[in-house]
Amino acid sequence: MRELELKIDRSTFSLLWMSLHARENELLSRVEQFGEDSDEGADALNDIVALRLYKRELKEQAEKVFDKNAFIVSDESYQ
Repeated sequence: MRELELKIDRSTFSLLWMSLHARENELLSRVEQFGEDSDEGADALNDIVALRLYKRELKEQAEKVFDKNAFIVSDESYQ
């Protein structure tokens, strides 16, 4: 398997983390819309599993480098 190693700053990480969170919410909406037993729902569930595994690995690495504010997924948290 090929791998890509990136060096990113805190701001870029925050954008990436928010994007992954938003994508997970979109996939959850698809499951809710089509149901778990549909092809669309099953595909979305598979993507959710893969995304959550990636997020877990990314979080483990990022927690060593960035503060907890880098993991904020909503602008409301800044208010």
